[in-house]
Formats: sequence, structure tokens, C-alpha cells
Amino acid sequence: MILRARYALLGPGVVRRDVRLQIDGQRISAIQSGYVPGAPQPDHDFGLALITPGLVNAHAHLELEFCRGRVPYRGSFIRWLQDVRDLKQELPDTATTFPRETLAALRAGGCTTVLDHHTINLNWDAVAGMGLRYLPFREFFMFNNHRPDLERMRAQAKLSYAPHSSYTASIEVAEACRTLADAAGLPISVHLSEFPAELEFIRSGHNPDVERLLEMAGATDSAWHGARMSPIALFAKHGVLSAPTYLIHGNYLEPGDMELLSELKPTIVYCPHSHAFFQHPQHPLASYLAAGINVALGTDSLASNAALSPLREAALARQRLPEVDAADLFAAITVRGLQPLGWDKYLGRLEPGYLADFAVFTLPADPGADFGALFDALLATQRCAMTVCGGKVIHGSLRDAVAA
Repeated sequence: MILRARYALLGPGVVRRDVRLQIDGQRISAIQSGYVPGAPQPDHDFGLALITPGLVNAHAHLELEFCRGRVPYRGSFIRWLQDVRDLKQELPDTATTFPRETLAALRAGGCTTVLDHHTINLNWDAVAGMGLRYLPFREFFMFNNHRPDLERMRAQAKLSYAPHSSYTASIEVAEACRTLADAAGLPISVHLSEFPAELEFIRSGHNPDVERLLEMAGATDSAWHGARMSPIALFAKHGVLSAPTYLIHGNYLEPGDMELLSELKPTIVYCPHSHAFFQHPQHPLASYLAAGINVALGTDSLASNAALSPLREAALARQRLPEVDAADLFAAITVRGLQPLGWDKYLGRLEPGYLADFAVFTLPADPGADFGALFDALLATQRCAMTVCGGKVIHGSLRDAVAA
């Protein structure tokens, strides 16, 4: 199959004009530009359109689909978190077994890979039937659990492991997640340095909001007196960040944290709309990039976001952090979220031999061949005509896509 479009963003900063993208099976077999003598006619010509690699959502909680618009932020992150937990307990088990609408919306927006946190068993066959590359991280809690059962944890996980955070999972639970993920050759995912109360609780051993949350969860640890260091430093000290890791949020940095992150090189996942929802100060994204730290974008959940779209996140990041280069933001929703998995060697770019994960977006006007202008036009319109994952169309029939 050969597709044609006015433009393609082959990778961060790389534009191709009048592109012909050829697919054989699951892989891209050729990418050509302009008139090619003797070449067959394309099967589908999208005209004024832009082809991109499949988009990557590097952090989500899809099981919280039922929270959309139902959990307002009332000035306390801990109160909000408890509200989410209370709402979840009120619903029947079947209410969170398959986040169909969210997965459908992701693929309709050009997303081909989503990294998810889950606390329950979803309908895995139904998830697979949606056609995306779906990577579940089983989330573990219990701050007072100092002897975690690794076999039980392994049985609960569909794929990989996620100690929820420094203030809800004991260091032993976090170490167990690291051990299990390393044995499976997979990264872990963990929320760290998300809000000020977390930093205070880990450093000093006390914070009334966190202590109340743990008490309500039955996870209070009477032996906890603080680590006298930051959450990042604590997890680094215990080797939790010593192998591929998605470090979710990283909103607040204490002295020495940046040096540790530069050395250990986890992938920071910034969730712009969730960050704004909780009214955090400016995210240190630019500082992370300047330090050579890998940064990807995620959406978090529908409890703190109105939609789970990588392009929507990139648009807000572009608005709030104009000093960050367009190529860096494009990388953050394509190739960078794949690096901890090692998938960047065959996904995240449009190159011959790479797997055929890509999206086609129609453009209302021609912005020219400048990468930044094309990226801005994409963020402004976000009109996905087709999403392809592994050579299979998962959004937009070919006929409908051409008509668009």
C-alpha cells in the first residue's frame, strides 16, 4: 500500500515534502519525495495532509474513565486523591473493567501507544481488540508493607510494575517492583516529586494530609520518621531508579535532585493539563532538557484532565513553555516515550524498516515546509483522518480518510 500526502514529519525536526509512504505488511518499506519516474500511483492520496509517527501517551490511568468531570480540585491534592478513591469504591466492579471510550478516543487522535497504570484486572482481550500498543503497569501501594510477596505481585501484574509513589508505597514495595521488572526486562513507572506535601512527608516524616490519607487506607507506618532526603534521592539511594524508569511528574526539585536525575537518566513524564489542573508552578521541563534528561508527555487520567490526547498535551506545553523547541515537544509525544522500552529502535519515526505506526492529519491551509510551522498547524487543527498501528488501520476507513 502506498499513501501520499503533502508533508510528513519523519522525526523530530525532520520534514519531507510531497511524500510517498509505502507499507509492506507491518513495516514501512520506502519513503520517497516528489516525482518518482516509473513509480506506481498511490493507493490513497490525502492531498493537503501531514503524516506523523504514531503518537505516544507515556502516562495514563484509563480505569478512571468514570471520573470524567466528577472530581473537582478543591485546593488539596490529598483530598482530591481520596475523593477519587471514594468514588471508585461506590461503583460496581464492572464500571471500570474496560475503558472503551478512552481507548477509542486515543486512536481517533493519532495515538498508537499508551502506557497505563491499573489497580484492577481490565478486560484484556477487549483492550487488545482496540488495536493499540497497550502497556499496563500494575500499581502497588501499602506504605506499611515491609515484606512484600513477590510471587503475589507477579500474579497481579499483567505486564510491568509501578510502585505508586514515595508516600503510598514502602521502599520495600518499590524495590520489589524494581526486582520484578528487571527480571522481566521491563521499565517501572512511579509518581515522584508530584506535590509539596509529599516532599515534606518524605523528608521530615510528617505531613497531616499524607498521614490522614495513609490512616484512611490502613497503611500508617508507626516506624516512619522521615528519610531526611527528597523522594528522588530516597528512591535513588535504594536502587529503584537504577534501571529504565518512567518518573511521572517530577514537578518539584530539591537540591541535588537534578544531579541524580542527570546521572540515572529516568524518563520524566510531564502531564501538562493535569499539572495545570492542580495549579502547580511552572514545570521544570526546559531544565530537564538542558540537563540531557529524556522527557515524554502523558495525560494522567480523566479525573484531572478533560481528554487524553497527546496532541492536546503538546499544545498546552507549547503555550506555557514557548522556550522549548518544537522538535523537543514532537519527540516527547513520539520517540522519547518509547526509549525506556527500547522500542525507539523500530518505532517513533517514519523510516524504512520501522514498524508502520503512523497517523495522517488533514490541514486546512499550507503552512509551508518549516518544522515549527507544521507542528503548530498540527496542534491547532488536530484533525486525524487515519491512524495505523503495525500496518493495520485502527481509526478511519481508507475511503472515509481520503474523502476527508
